[in-house]
Parts: sequence; structure tokens; C-alpha cells
Amino acid sequence: MASELRVDRIAPLNGIATVSQNKGGNAGGGVIQVRHSNTNQTYIANAESPETNWMATGYIGEITPIRSDSKIFIIANPNVMIYQNSGNYSAGSIKIMRSIDSGAYTECSPITIGSQVGNYDYGGTGLITYYNNCFTGFDEPNTTQSVSYQIYMKRLHGTGIRLGYQLVADIGSNGFITMMEVSG
Repeated sequence: MASELRVDRIAPLNGIATVSQNKGGNAGGGVIQVRHSNTNQTYIANAESPETNWMATGYIGEITPIRSDSKIFIIANPNVMIYQNSGNYSAGSIKIMRSIDSGAYTECSPITIGSQVGNYDYGGTGLITYYNNCFTGFDEPNTTQSVSYQIYMKRLHGTGIRLGYQLVADIGSNGFITMMEVSG
């Protein structure tokens, strides 16, 4: 016979630390659930967007929090390529946006979760940078409805920015979004 223990919340003996977003902050609490989204072979090629527009990529992870006071710890690892065809400078920005219960995508709160990438070639004949970027952060959606996290990107300078581009046929170009519900 198998035994099973089910609880709504586990609290450490000395209480639950709060999740703080200040420079020296601590992230406390227990992990309630983990969800993982693999973006294998999702390729965003039309990223030569105007630098003022954020573009949805289709890199999406979903989680439904059990508690409304939980925080969501997000680990995103998109593969990024930025390039400039004939110049010497390219740059782009990527970030996570959230949608609650299939609503519009908005900024995560209390901080923006994102990163920038760029390069400069002193030769000026064109360049390309390809790498897997990893960024993390806490979101406070304050809901028990379904929450979707999507990676958005925009070109800041140069010819373009792409996600999911496989530079050389080898292990592929996977990207990931992992979400952990943390008790608050």
C-alpha cells in the first residue's frame, strides 16, 4: 500500500521569509509546483522589427498558481541571434511578459524580467552573435487563474534579432521557460 501526504502549505519552523526585490533581498518560502516549457524548434525569423516595437515570440510557459499570495520564480533561457549585415553594431532586448486568464500581455511585477544583448565590430564589415541567454526573476501575479509567460523581443540597433535560430546543425536550438510557484 502506498502512503500519500497532501498539504496546501509547508512552513519552515522559523516562519517563511518574504520575497524581496531590493538589491540585497532574500527569496524565501517553499516550492509548491514547477512547470517547464521547452521551445524546441520554435523559430522566430521575422524579427527585423522597428526598434520601438516589442514583438511576441510564441515562446510561452504556463502555470496556474495554487495560492493567490504565491510568487512565481521564472527562469528563461532563450537562444538569441543578433546581426548587422554591413555595419559594425547590433543590439537587441528580450523580456518576459505575462497574461492572466488569457488576457492581454503586460509587464511582470514588481520588476521587469529581461536582458539585452549587443556587439560591436571595429572592422565594420558585418557581424553576428549567437548564444543562449539566461535570465531570472520573481513575478507576483496575485491570482489563482492561469498565468502565461511569453518572451518578447525588439531590435535596438542593427539588421535584426532572432530567437530559435540554429547556426550549425548539431544539438539544435532549444530555449526554455521554467516557472516555480513559491509560497510567500
